[in-house]
Amino acid sequence: MPRAGEKEVRRLDRVIIRFAGDSGDGMQLTGDRFTSETAAFGNDLSTLPNFPAEIRAPAGTLP
Repeated sequence: MPRAGEKEVRRLDRVIIRFAGDSGDGMQLTGDRFTSETAAFGNDLSTLPNFPAEIRAPAGTLP
């Protein structure tokens, strides 16, 4: 048990982190930076892009 002001450190064998956002929210940049930093700390990782099932026109577009 950590003392006051200390953080508990736990080793995990597997972690899943998901970032979500809309187009233009900087999700590709976020994923790229996260991947670079995680690898710099010596962690093994894989990334999988997830594209929406339907393509929508930009908001306000007329048919």
